[in-house]
Amino acid sequence: MPVVRFCSILATASNRAAVPPLASRFVEAVVVATALLTACWWFTRLELHATFWGFPLDDSWIHLQFASNIASGQGFSYNAGIPVAGSTAPLWTLVLALPARLGLDPVASAKGLGIALTLAAALLAGRLAEWLTSSRAAGFFTALVLAVSPRLVWGALSGMEVSLYALLGVWAVLSYLRALETGAPWWGLLVGLAGAARPEVFVLFPILATDWTVRAARRQLVSTSASRWAAPLLLFAIPAAAFVALNLYTSGHPLPLTFYAKSYGMGTVPSLMEGRWHDAWVDAWRYPQQFFYLLLTWTETEYPDLGLGALVGAAALTGVFGDRPQRRGAYLLVVILVAAPVIKALGAPQPPLLVHEGRYLFHLLILFLVVAVAGLMELHTRLKWKAIVPLYCLVSLIRMGGALSYEAPRYASKVKNINDLEVATGHWIQRETSKDARIATNDIGAIAFFSKRFIVDTEGLVTAEAIHPKRMRRFVPFLESQRPDLLVIFPEWYPEIAARTDLFHEIYRVHAHQDSAGAPHLVIYRTPWTRTGAVPRFVP
Repeated sequence: MPVVRFCSILATASNRAAVPPLASRFVEAVVVATALLTACWWFTRLELHATFWGFPLDDSWIHLQFASNIASGQGFSYNAGIPVAGSTAPLWTLVLALPARLGLDPVASAKGLGIALTLAAALLAGRLAEWLTSSRAAGFFTALVLAVSPRLVWGALSGMEVSLYALLGVWAVLSYLRALETGAPWWGLLVGLAGAARPEVFVLFPILATDWTVRAARRQLVSTSASRWAAPLLLFAIPAAAFVALNLYTSGHPLPLTFYAKSYGMGTVPSLMEGRWHDAWVDAWRYPQQFFYLLLTWTETEYPDLGLGALVGAAALTGVFGDRPQRRGAYLLVVILVAAPVIKALGAPQPPLLVHEGRYLFHLLILFLVVAVAGLMELHTRLKWKAIVPLYCLVSLIRMGGALSYEAPRYASKVKNINDLEVATGHWIQRETSKDARIATNDIGAIAFFSKRFIVDTEGLVTAEAIHPKRMRRFVPFLESQRPDLLVIFPEWYPEIAARTDLFHEIYRVHAHQDSAGAPHLVIYRTPWTRTGAVPRFVP
């Protein structure tokens, strides 16, 4: 769509528009898709110039390892045939198992799915913005901004679950707002599926369910029958129960092993469960305000031009001011943006909020943008010179394009880091060890996927027995109980092990410029339990 046409639409979009023709919707979708594909092409071009096809995180290979075993009939396992709840996003893992079952290239499949889901999330976020503002132009602008957002482009190509849960989370919010006017119960199922794709999105359920229940008690729903009130709650229970059942079946715990391995007992809720009252009080004061501040600064960094719009939008959606009546439940977007980081801070402050490009917060980033666009539309109705807001939006889009040129080389550098370090180590192990070798390592993704060896995870993500020794820093007794043939670690993470030269002897070292990996080099050690047949060239 030409720039002049875009500005014209946005300048006259303050009133509710009639439903546009299907062809016009299609054109807008093509424009958004073209923008996203162009950004992805640029990222990929720089990636292939710097290295070969890959991912910016080692965690992406963890999903593919699970998916490969599921596709080959080995069940939900990391080491073939041994069930384990090592995937924090089991729905994404199951989605990846489909192309793996069909024999498609795993990297291309993960990236292709990510791009398609990101496009769907952008278009759906546009519908959410349009629903709230009654402006088709606001929806188009929202979708276009997301299509060229460096964070969303990173997520599309990352091989991670971010695009899936962002789509389902935004879809759930839009479905709920529509349900307040139609009574449709499907928002409960969508929230459950979103949580199965990323547990942090389960937070949407208590927020929406509380609002739903209060409205039912006040007889503000389309139908006041108990069955219509309970329907979305029961639909939520289906994927939520499946999520818990999978974890119980594979590891005997209601949550994935990743939660127990990474939480370290920190946070108010874990502290209360363990009777550490002082820690619970300190964490209740420290983490919520810290996490809320981090969310605000992160979203402002991603969309620096839209901070004022977000402030105005939050005020308008919550009814603090504004001349136009808001859609029912519009205030919930602001509630979610405030409550989600606070609830995570209370329940699970580890891992940190902004780890790995903020990959736990993509649904909140999209909701922030929708609130900001709502604020821009509110400003548009109040300003005398109507061209200011559309011109400002145009400048914002141009700046986003400039941000892509900065982020694309960073993405390529991260992919190169993982390829040079973890992927290279996996290939080395595959070449130099026997098929029955046992490998203990702290970076389990690409090493497991490419080596096809039995993995002992020293971080506890797929080896439950490692969680307690890790917390106690008793690594040597744990390794003795597992008796690995090789130990592959970042020595900076395990100074106790690196210092035991009487037990662990370095035989190989893989070095790479540190970017996304945890350290600049992986060191491969021979252990006291190394079998001659397992590592023939490196055992005297």
